Amino acid sequence: MMFTCIFFSWIWAMAAVHRKVQSSKTGEKVTFHCQLVMDHEVLQVTWQKENGEGKGNIATYSRINGHRILGNYSSRVNFTQSELTVSAITVHAVTLQDEGCYRCIFNTFPMGSITGRTCLKVYGTPNSCLQLLHTIVRP
Repeated sequence: MMFTCIFFSWIWAMAAVHRKVQSSKTGEKVTFHCQLVMDHEVLQVTWQKENGEGKGNIATYSRINGHRILGNYSSRVNFTQSELTVSAITVHAVTLQDEGCYRCIFNTFPMGSITGRTCLKVYGTPNSCLQLLHTIVRP
């Protein structure tokens, strides 16, 4: 009986993202939304970008420390919704390097971390130019 209760608690303790995959052109903005499905005591919400080496923090929100946008994201990311159970960030002037998967992590008590995941596909603009440099080699 205890296993059943724990199992059902785990199923309902999920984070929902509005879109599993989003797309954007370079230069545009994109917003990621994440919501905690069940009511838990949330201490902090963290947004991360997955990369080859692991995960890098983008932003955090808590009642104690407020909003924090970290590192290189500080000039291009802002919270568009910041509650402890609903969070959204917007990335402005999207670049090809922004392509990848993002995680919203609700740090709760006593459940621990509850994570949602969304991915971004970035397309270059149709007017993008590729400049080729020619080198002439003479024998």
